Amino acid sequence: METRIALPRAPSEPEPASFPLLASLAPVLGAGALWLLLQTPTVLVLALLGPVIALASLGDGRRVRRRRRRREEERWRAELAAVADRVDAALDERRAALARAHPGPRALAARPAHDPHRWRAAAGDAGLPIVLGMGALPSGVAVDGEVPASDRLVRSIGAAAEAERLRSAAATLLGPVLVDSSEGVGLVGPAPVALAVARAAVVQLLEAVPPDAAALIAPDDPAWDWLAAAPHQLHREPGATVRFVGEGLEATVAIAPVASALPRECRVVVHVALDRARLRPPGSGDRTCAPVALAEREAAAAVALLARAAAHAGIRGAGGTGRVELEALPVATGGLAAIFLADDAPVELDLVRDGPHAVVGGTTGSGKSELLLAWVAAMATGRSTAEVAFLLVDFKGGASFAPIAALAHCVGVMTDLDEAGARRAIESLRAELRRRERMLAAQGARAVDEAAGLGRLVIVVDEFAAMLQELPDLHRLFVDLAARGRSLGVHLVLCTQRPAEAVRDALLANCGIRISLRVTEPHDALAITGTAEAAAIPLEARGRCVVRVSGGATRTAQAAIASPAHLARLVDAAAGQPRPPRPWCEPLPERLPLAAVPGDGIRLGLVDLPAEQRVAPARWLPATDGPLLAIGGAASGRTGLADLLATQLGCPVVDREDALWDALWEPQTERAVAAPLVVDDLDLQLARLGEEQQAIVVQLLARRMREGAPVALTARRASSAMGQLAPLAELRILLRIASRQEHVVAGGAGALHDGTLPPGAGWLRDERIQLAIAEGRAPRRAPRSVPMPTGRAAIVLGPAAAMPAIAREAARPGQPGDVVAGTVAEWEAAWGELDRLRLDRPVVVLGVDERQLRQVLRNAPPAPPMRGAPAWVLADGRLERLRYPSSEATGTA
Repeated sequence: METRIALPRAPSEPEPASFPLLASLAPVLGAGALWLLLQTPTVLVLALLGPVIALASLGDGRRVRRRRRRREEERWRAELAAVADRVDAALDERRAALARAHPGPRALAARPAHDPHRWRAAAGDAGLPIVLGMGALPSGVAVDGEVPASDRLVRSIGAAAEAERLRSAAATLLGPVLVDSSEGVGLVGPAPVALAVARAAVVQLLEAVPPDAAALIAPDDPAWDWLAAAPHQLHREPGATVRFVGEGLEATVAIAPVASALPRECRVVVHVALDRARLRPPGSGDRTCAPVALAEREAAAAVALLARAAAHAGIRGAGGTGRVELEALPVATGGLAAIFLADDAPVELDLVRDGPHAVVGGTTGSGKSELLLAWVAAMATGRSTAEVAFLLVDFKGGASFAPIAALAHCVGVMTDLDEAGARRAIESLRAELRRRERMLAAQGARAVDEAAGLGRLVIVVDEFAAMLQELPDLHRLFVDLAARGRSLGVHLVLCTQRPAEAVRDALLANCGIRISLRVTEPHDALAITGTAEAAAIPLEARGRCVVRVSGGATRTAQAAIASPAHLARLVDAAAGQPRPPRPWCEPLPERLPLAAVPGDGIRLGLVDLPAEQRVAPARWLPATDGPLLAIGGAASGRTGLADLLATQLGCPVVDREDALWDALWEPQTERAVAAPLVVDDLDLQLARLGEEQQAIVVQLLARRMREGAPVALTARRASSAMGQLAPLAELRILLRIASRQEHVVAGGAGALHDGTLPPGAGWLRDERIQLAIAEGRAPRRAPRSVPMPTGRAAIVLGPAAAMPAIAREAARPGQPGDVVAGTVAEWEAAWGELDRLRLDRPVVVLGVDERQLRQVLRNAPPAPPMRGAPAWVLADGRLERLRYPSSEATGTA
């Protein structure tokens, strides 16, 4: 409800007094009349009273106006102060109402144990608001009225600004900033701060939700041990999320270092710091506030008070069938029998006898993770690592299986945080099936029970639907695993929130064990157990489930809880056993010394072959593999590969376009054609050449590649200039390339693009490779140059070229002499003279570009590329770079 308060009447400037025209004219007219009557000139003096009266009247009017103006200003300020008092009173009333409705955690904890206003939330209430902090809120107090800024008095006393300040002050107030915990609240920030804010939120929920209306699910972490004294039924599970689950009521408070790590149900993300919190509720913009936080001591005191309040009111926590400890259940033997469920009596399930596979369904908060932990613990108890091994797949971030990740029976934990690793491990499972088939065939066994040295492998997948959503091509693999798993000793336990969508008939047909915890939709319960009973399980009955085995009758049961202490003892007890072989090899290292790559020949590195469950050395055999091309972006390991190849081939690295020209434009002897060639950054070198030089280099390099010489090229990208060369490279390595499009253009599969690969990592024939590190840096090929000739010579000088020492007494073009020197223009004037002279002496060209060179040296061979001022010498039909020390025309390349 909005409170509206009107501004006082705006101050107005008093009307100015009118000119006293009649009063001014009366003495003049009276003096005129007396003069006409008396004919005495002195009476005309009375006419002067008119202006005097006029001036006096104007002065008196101005004095009255100033007094009225002052009174109007005083009235305005007094009435405005009264309105301000009314606004303050309305704001105080609103603050008090907000404080009563949402008192915050400290005020709640200060209430007496018998407070009648405690535990007001009930099933069906719309939302569960909690106080996140104190911030600016809309007050619901509006100040009506306008103050015309055009009025002179308003402008002079600043009345419009005062009214606007009052209106602005009335619009907001400092009050509790609320978030709806039923939307799921995720706290992101430094762990101590986020934990203190989370404690404040949880204490408010404990105060709002009756103990008999919801169960409390808290992290299995010492930081939350203070919740053990809460009157609500408490469940502990891995992670950093607190949930209140009841009939028609669910609230979530989660903590994570980054927003992407929060559970999916957290729709309200709050970034917290020491003195500031920033949140974005669904459907609105960002808001800020000063967060409310509680120390653990304060939270523990509040919980103790709640426990006394519950005892005083005779309220018990919600419970369903109560807590069942795994330690209290007997240990099953034979096959893969496990007792982790209980009803009136313990329930035994055996994956070998009843399976060979199982499917588990259940919505968030139903107890899926606890059931899976208890099941794995029950199967591992009393069995060696040679009998059974577990591969755990968690697509909820990896926290679910954290308590048993160190179990000796566990061969690995795959998570959605490492998609590449997950793909690699899943691909290795195909090879694991082939390996088991080979072992059975070698021993003449029909099933794993008849074979020696082959234990059972149980693959447990939490959030199967999420895994298929990210890796959809894995469905075919799991169908294959389900079909062939019984004889090969591979068993699946698939857990999902949406069984009707994720577990298709091809998989479900091989799942003899079906367990449905609480689900939200009847069709999900029907998909698993053939009955809708699981959709009627109450929210607070965490771990309650419907079980159906091998098409038999359904029964209800309660999943046991494997306490942290029990799991820790299980891990310690198995620590001395040898770990079973992992279905996949260790990941490739990010730094690989050449000495760690076995084999002979030209070693490249190690290649990962998950489909064969091995890591193999990668070698380059130029005679059979053909030329090699490696493409990669900056800092991808491209130059390191050039060094690696050059040191093993015993040749220098060519990393400059002028050195590349020399390597290709040398006499084409048989030895020269067969010499190894390693070129680094080919695309950059080609880009620095002129069109004619580029065409010549590409032609000569393509010829070298076709003739079978050991040629290795690296490039940043597959440029258009390399269009003729790239297809000739029969062996191609793709290192890290930033753009997926560039990766595809370079010849890679789009699905394999990874812009985060470390240096030296890439793809060879669509398999992951890690290049070795060269034992030293290979030498670089220097550009070839020749010294200044002595004796007879012809010299062509450019505009800025200095005359060499041999030409101090040189003749001009057209004149006889051992040394003839001239500019381009002089040689052109002596047409044909230079062509005649070059037949019997070298021609030195200094500071002349290639275009001018063509003008004076007709039919000259191609000029080698230069860095710096051009300086060439033409002798024996070849243009060579000239070592010329002059600063004006240096021949240094």
